[in-house]
Amino acid sequence: MMKESDKRTSRIYPERHQVLHGDATVAAPPSSHTEHETVDQATGEIRTHRVDEDAGVTTEGGGRQVYGNKFLSVGVRLANRAHSRVILALESIRHRSQEEDPEREAEGAAFVELVKHILTRAPGLRAATYDAALRGVHRAPLIAEGLLVFTPQHTGLPPQSLERYQDGPCKHDLYVAEARVCERHITVDGQTHYTPLPVEELECRPGRRTRYYHRLTIPCRFKDHTLRIRVDETEDDRQIDPTAGKKRFNRTEHLRQVPPDTPAGRRLKGFRQDSESTHSRFDQSYPHKRVPAYGAKGALLIYIGYAWLNNSVTRAMHHQAALVT
Repeated sequence: MMKESDKRTSRIYPERHQVLHGDATVAAPPSSHTEHETVDQATGEIRTHRVDEDAGVTTEGGGRQVYGNKFLSVGVRLANRAHSRVILALESIRHRSQEEDPEREAEGAAFVELVKHILTRAPGLRAATYDAALRGVHRAPLIAEGLLVFTPQHTGLPPQSLERYQDGPCKHDLYVAEARVCERHITVDGQTHYTPLPVEELECRPGRRTRYYHRLTIPCRFKDHTLRIRVDETEDDRQIDPTAGKKRFNRTEHLRQVPPDTPAGRRLKGFRQDSESTHSRFDQSYPHKRVPAYGAKGALLIYIGYAWLNNSVTRAMHHQAALVT
């Protein structure tokens, strides 16, 4: 796992064992009480409860609120082989404000640090997948390390003006919409339409900071135009606009190395589901899906034990398969 492939594969179609999958989950503590004392309104009886001081309410995808401690896991697996998942890293992460919980990092920052550490041990990694919690500010440093980082696109992002391409009499207004470069057209009835441009190749140029380019084709009635667009964060992007007080262009937020709504994007999105399976098995390992420990550190210790067991099963099954082979 996580080694350079012997096969000649496209950069946008890495092999399964070269792709990290990550996700965060909220583990429920033994008690769901949030107050140390409650009063029975009918009888006046005062009851005392044990409260997990680290637990809190987190809003998951779909707006569902869950109570517990939040954890992040990063794993990898082999293709087409059952019981081959390995949990590489675990971390307790912040689900409150930084003032209330200064000891733990937020989800995106923690994932970046874990992946960077894994890269120091496994330089053969090619890609990492995550959900929409990973934003452009988190993708940028991992892309600079040479990884292909795939996440779904956030909804509601308006099209962003990129540049005007001009070649002689030809003028083409390029925008970023739906995570890819598009050409803007104004229809006869005044409507704006964004046409995705064909991506011929994702080019990678290693260096101190790895650079990625989309080699694009602009269809034109005079002649087709070929150009290259950076899909990693550039020096100009990092400059602060004095009028807005923000980066001039948050490129890695709006533009993706692999757009989600493509065959390569749908393939990488499917890899991330292994994280959902990992957390589901973890929840089902304990009665009532509650971790038998109070506090984030105690629950993390339980999770480490679960990961140890999971990886031991993988090692035993892999060793057995090697002997059979």
